[in-house]
Amino acid sequence: MRTTTWLAAAITLTSGGTAALAFQPHADENDANAPFGANSPTFQFVALPDTQNYSEFYPEIFDAQTRWVVDNARANNIRYVSHVGDVVNHGDRRNEWNNARAAMDRIHYADIPYGVTAGNHDITPSGSAGTAYIPQYFREYFGPQTFAGKDFFKGASPSGMSSFQTFTGAGKEWLVVNIECDTPYRELEWAQGVLAANRDKAAIITTHRYLQDAQDYTGGVPLVPSGRYPSIWYGVEGTYTPDGIQSNAFFDEFVRRQSNVFMVHCGHFHEEYRQTSTNVFGRPVHEVLHDYQDDPNGGDGWLRQLNFDTAANRINVESYSVTRNEYRAADESRFSLNVDFDAYRARGSAFFQNGVNAYAGTQDTWVSQANPGTSYGGSDGIVVDDDVNNSPFNDRRGQGLLRFDGMFTSTGEDGKVPLGASISQATLSLFVPDDIDNPLADPDMYVFLMTRPWDESSTWDSLGGGLTPGNDYAQLIATFLGDNDPDDDTLRTVDVTAAVAAWASGTPNYGFAIISEIISGNDDGIEMHASEFSVTILRPSLEVFWTTTIPAPGATTVLALGLMLGARRRRA
Repeated sequence: MRTTTWLAAAITLTSGGTAALAFQPHADENDANAPFGANSPTFQFVALPDTQNYSEFYPEIFDAQTRWVVDNARANNIRYVSHVGDVVNHGDRRNEWNNARAAMDRIHYADIPYGVTAGNHDITPSGSAGTAYIPQYFREYFGPQTFAGKDFFKGASPSGMSSFQTFTGAGKEWLVVNIECDTPYRELEWAQGVLAANRDKAAIITTHRYLQDAQDYTGGVPLVPSGRYPSIWYGVEGTYTPDGIQSNAFFDEFVRRQSNVFMVHCGHFHEEYRQTSTNVFGRPVHEVLHDYQDDPNGGDGWLRQLNFDTAANRINVESYSVTRNEYRAADESRFSLNVDFDAYRARGSAFFQNGVNAYAGTQDTWVSQANPGTSYGGSDGIVVDDDVNNSPFNDRRGQGLLRFDGMFTSTGEDGKVPLGASISQATLSLFVPDDIDNPLADPDMYVFLMTRPWDESSTWDSLGGGLTPGNDYAQLIATFLGDNDPDDDTLRTVDVTAAVAAWASGTPNYGFAIISEIISGNDDGIEMHASEFSVTILRPSLEVFWTTTIPAPGATTVLALGLMLGARRRRA
């Protein structure tokens, strides 16, 4: 056998963050001089695609895969093993779960960090949508209690159906988050907290149903291009998890907002496929599909070797069969992903969104000229409009107010921004389900720095006739579009670095005023989700990054030491 970890490759760059590889001969995986260990700049991440058929019909192949991992852990410097789901074929058959557990126990008892994701066959009796949801078997065989005593296992969601682990490679910690099939919002609330608390680690998300390659699988399906599962497909196949969401929503509402996620990988659909998307920070997110279940013998022993070369900022990917002892040569099987790994690690960060990691400091409301004495502090929406009545005769304004309290610390408290920190980036995220629909006008929305106190009980009248420039707000921080473009994209990300930098330097934090541009003839506005909205991850959020902490003039040595220790705890 051979390994791909210690290869020399001629690289020809292509678009989309990938590269075509001219692979050179591999070193012998049994070479005692091959680099090994947590500090080696090269290491291997192994993906085990859908093993459902092995668990039912070919347990010896599943066993051969995990035996290969253990036998080659040192030679290939395998630092982590990721199962992408569909561990079994029938979620209610114990013989299949016993076969799977026996195979995975080889990795478990070899103390190789690993994670397992729940697929549709693991949570239903036969993998069919619309049938009983039976997560209890997955929890029994691969729930958090089965990882007791494993230092790499860092926790699970309240349901026990998602989990996260860390592993060490190239002298740094890496994060892997395993999210249940069809990613219900309850799991994403938990996952958001995990990712936000670990921004110092470059991260991988493992899920099950996410990508499809219908064009290759069927020779091309009109109206269904390869990529994330389209909405039309869910109309036919449905979802497997109660309240599960579609893969495009998973990316748009969750994945692209994560500064530390550089890859999402999955199974479910028999094919190999990859694409590269861009997150809201302008960084690539590599999306990779691997599934071989329709091959002979239930998958013919194929698995994925993702060979990290951190010195070259590259992942060299190959498909290898442990039973055939061969590699695939096709472009979709053998390629490179270019990743500036350190760009996905933050030195200091804090994330504020009501309901995530116990934060509850968001204050938001809106004031209405049409109902000047009414408070909207308990509403689940924020209306910003140049005429809330949509009247051709009189304009009645709607103005938004938003603030994040409890953001700063002078004692190095975890999850907060140190006072005096040098703010490198601050991003406000808003979801706008109701946008501008007027085809004749598309007003911008203005984000101003508030200059006076207010609270959620404030009304148009209590503020002295609404918000006025000079008296209530001053500095323009940013603008964002009132119209969704494209129409199904409800996320707005707003750069508010200047505002947070001012607050970190001691300016009082009165939050933001959100005001509509006034365009004659336009009576349409927007409504944003508020901090009371039922779906946690769609509430307003503010994420802050900093590079250095600058003690205030005259600060004591104890305070400076406290700030440094707090920053170190956040990086740990």
